[in-house]
Amino acid sequence: MMLRTLFAALAAGALLLAFAAPSVLAAEPGTEQTTTKSAKAKAHAKSQHKGKAHHAATAQTDATTRRPDAAGPLSLVVVGDMMLADGPMDAMRKGQDPYAGFASLFAGADIRIGNLECVVATNGSPENDKPNVFRVHPRALKYIKRHFDAVGLANNHSGDYGHEAFAQMLGLLKQSKIGVYGGGMNLAEAHTPWIIERKGVRVAILGYNEFQPRSFEADTDRPGVAWSEDSQVLRDIRAARTVHKADVVIPVMHWGWEDPIANDRQRQLARLMIDAGADAVIGGHPHQLQDTERYNGKPIFYSLGNFVFDGFPLPINYIGWALRMELDKTGVQKIEAHVSHIGPTGLPKPGKVLADPTLK
Repeated sequence: MMLRTLFAALAAGALLLAFAAPSVLAAEPGTEQTTTKSAKAKAHAKSQHKGKAHHAATAQTDATTRRPDAAGPLSLVVVGDMMLADGPMDAMRKGQDPYAGFASLFAGADIRIGNLECVVATNGSPENDKPNVFRVHPRALKYIKRHFDAVGLANNHSGDYGHEAFAQMLGLLKQSKIGVYGGGMNLAEAHTPWIIERKGVRVAILGYNEFQPRSFEADTDRPGVAWSEDSQVLRDIRAARTVHKADVVIPVMHWGWEDPIANDRQRQLARLMIDAGADAVIGGHPHQLQDTERYNGKPIFYSLGNFVFDGFPLPINYIGWALRMELDKTGVQKIEAHVSHIGPTGLPKPGKVLADPTLK
C-alpha cells in the first residue's frame, strides 16, 4: 500500500463523512504480508491470442445458502478486493466465517462474485521482488464456496507464489465448483468470460488486470491472469455477445491509483468498453471508494474499495461497497450500494444501503 500525501488524508475524511454509517489438503503454509505496496506503474504492452474455450458454467452453492427461485428479477451481488490472509485467516482458523456480516445479502442473490486478491495454495515460492505477497490455506475455500458463485483472479496478487501455485489454485477452485473469471490455465482461458444463466438471462463476466507485474499474465502455454490491453478487451466484450451469446456483459477491472477520483486512463477505457457493448463497468484495486458515473446510460463504478482486507493505515481503506444489481436481458435495471465497514482484523460488517450512486 502506498501512503499518499496530505491530499489522500483530506480525501479520506471527505469519503468518511459521505459514507460512514450507523478437508485440508496439506499442512498450512505461512502467510506473508508487508505493510508497503509495490510501486505502481502503468503498462499496456501488446499481447495476442485466439481461442474460445468456455469456463465452467453455473457454479453450485452449499445447501445452507439456497438462493431465490425463478420468480422475480435476476439479482447480482458484486464486492471488491478480498485478501484472506492475516486477520481473516486467523478468524477462519477459529471457525469464524469472514463473510458472516453479509451472509443474508449473498443468500438473497442469484449470482455472487468478488475479486480474490490472494493465492489459495499450499505450494509455490514467494515472488522475491514483491514487498507484499498473500497466500492462504485451502480451508478458505469452505467460506468462498458458501457465499460466492465465482471469483475474479485478474489482479496483482494472484501470482504472488508463482505459476505453480496459481495452477494449483485453479484446480482447487474447479474442484470446489467455484467459477473464475480473469484467469486460466492459458491465455485463451484467461480471456474467456465466465458464463452463467439464471432466470432466462445469460450473463458474461470478464476480468482484467493492468497493475504490474505483468509476469503474472497468462500465455499460450502458461497459467495466469488476463492482462488489460485495450484492443483485446474490446474484442473479448464483443465475443461475449457474438460467440457466447450473452444478454448482459460486465467487465471487472483491476486498475487505477490509490486516489478517491478515477484517473483519465480509467475513464477512457470504461467508455470504450461500454461503446463495445458492456452493460456496466466495475473496478477495484485503489483500496478505497472512487467516484461513479453513467455513460450512455450505463453505470460505471471505478472502485468498490476493499471488502475483506486488513493492514492499511487510513480509515478510508476500511469502507467499501457491496453492489446489488438487478438485471434483465436489456442490462442493469436497478442498483443498491450496501456500505461495508471493515474491522481492524479485515472482516466486513454492513452499514447503510444507498440508492444508485451513479444517479447522484
